[in-house]
Amino acid sequence: MDLTIKKVLNSSVVLATDAQDAELIILGKGIGYGKKPGMQVEDDIGNQWFVPVAAPQLKQIMALLEEMPNEVIEVTGQINQYARQQLKQKLNAGLTFTLMDHINFALQRLSNGMHIQNKLYWEVQNYYPEEFRIGEFAVRLINEKFSVTLPKEEIANIAFHIINAEKEGINDYDSMKVTALVDDVVSLIRYQVKNKIQTGSISYQRLITHIKFFAERLLSNQQLTGSDAFMNQHLRQKYPEATQIADLIVKFIDRKYQLTITEEELIYLIVHIERNQH
Repeated sequence: MDLTIKKVLNSSVVLATDAQDAELIILGKGIGYGKKPGMQVEDDIGNQWFVPVAAPQLKQIMALLEEMPNEVIEVTGQINQYARQQLKQKLNAGLTFTLMDHINFALQRLSNGMHIQNKLYWEVQNYYPEEFRIGEFAVRLINEKFSVTLPKEEIANIAFHIINAEKEGINDYDSMKVTALVDDVVSLIRYQVKNKIQTGSISYQRLITHIKFFAERLLSNQQLTGSDAFMNQHLRQKYPEATQIADLIVKFIDRKYQLTITEEELIYLIVHIERNQH
């Protein structure tokens, strides 16, 4: 990749341009050390990560990076790289800056004795186990790097950043709101079936996956649509208990979130609830 340095922010960050004059931020340990504008960026893909930057965002991002400690930039890069390796998927480029800012603020809060609780810690651990493990890795790394002990809630906080970064195609994605809705629905189902659900079963994992996608569709106004009156009636007759629970979910969501569930979404809910009743 043919990249030319436009500005050196610090020893870990440079602003560069590619062959088409598009601007991008390049981050990596020592990448800016001894460098000047006009010099070529050395090709060291293993220790660098590249973030394309749109012109309207550049000024804000530059201001953030110029005041960011090098150690925070470097640890963010390690977490970023680990997350991509574990999830094996593209993550939103903005993760670099939101995560960096969060880590820096978390360290500041810790030094000032401030502790902000995350009331969805258990939910993230159970509904987003991969992202939670990345959060665990991140907190261990930060603790070792800065010789601190972050509160365990930071695992879930960092996991939320990862979850949001996975949803690049969903506008205004709010992982905390989705997680809260998932927990509402799962808790209602567990209560109605008297906690007889086998949480280690494949059908339970399918239920959780379905409800996560259902919550995302519901909150982004992208529900499944379609009308199959025959199937609806058939399921209501064959699975009356699961139907009753699904109807309670419909009423609950309407009351708490002022959202109406489509008939097709209701059909899938009935099927997944039925699978977990026995």
